[in-house]
Amino acid sequence: MRANIKALIKKLIYGYKADSETYAAHLRSLGMSVGEDVTVYAPNKTLIDEQYPWLITIGNHVKITQGVIILTHDYSWSVLKAAKHGPILGASGKVTIGDNVFIGMNAIITRGVTIGNNVVIGAGSVVTKDCADNGIYAGNPARRIAELDDFFRKRKEAQLREAKELAVAYYERFGKKPPQEVFHEYFVLFESAQSVPQKSWCRQKAELLGNYDESIAYLQQNTPQFNGYDEFMRFCFDER
Repeated sequence: MRANIKALIKKLIYGYKADSETYAAHLRSLGMSVGEDVTVYAPNKTLIDEQYPWLITIGNHVKITQGVIILTHDYSWSVLKAAKHGPILGASGKVTIGDNVFIGMNAIITRGVTIGNNVVIGAGSVVTKDCADNGIYAGNPARRIAELDDFFRKRKEAQLREAKELAVAYYERFGKKPPQEVFHEYFVLFESAQSVPQKSWCRQKAELLGNYDESIAYLQQNTPQFNGYDEFMRFCFDER
């Protein structure tokens, strides 16, 4: 009941920007092409240009984080109108975002840009040129800083170090060891393909993007580094 009331209040305050689903429906109603499994994490803090909505295409499995701005036009020609005695010279262009794209916080996507498939746009980036498939882009202006395969290796190598840091920081803050659910993004370190379906917090992550079977297959092919959560905790706290 409380959750329903909270959702209703949010709807009254933010309207079609109350949540990702209603925002996506609104954008589609304007004429934008918005694919499946598109998540806008903070619609009320996100700006997707509605002046020429038919110029925007967003693919499937796209994650748009807080503060992102996507533009199909700009008004800089107003300076020319004043300085050059009245001409009106519009400026607009398509924005196309492919499948399986993550756009980091406060990134800006400018008009005339195409972002390919399997792309990560770093937080705070200003994307002024096309981004090809299978790459990591960051900076102002954004440039390709890594290949997707390099990013995969980097993230895989960092898992154990980051998970231990997470555990130790939790203990330092709360005076107790963290519960398993804290590691909902690191459970491959200690959970097996057999245990994941039995734990909702693991299963939820495995079901993301609609490739649950692939996640289970990955676990089957890659043995966890630890034989269960207790062994992982002993490692984190140097218990022998």
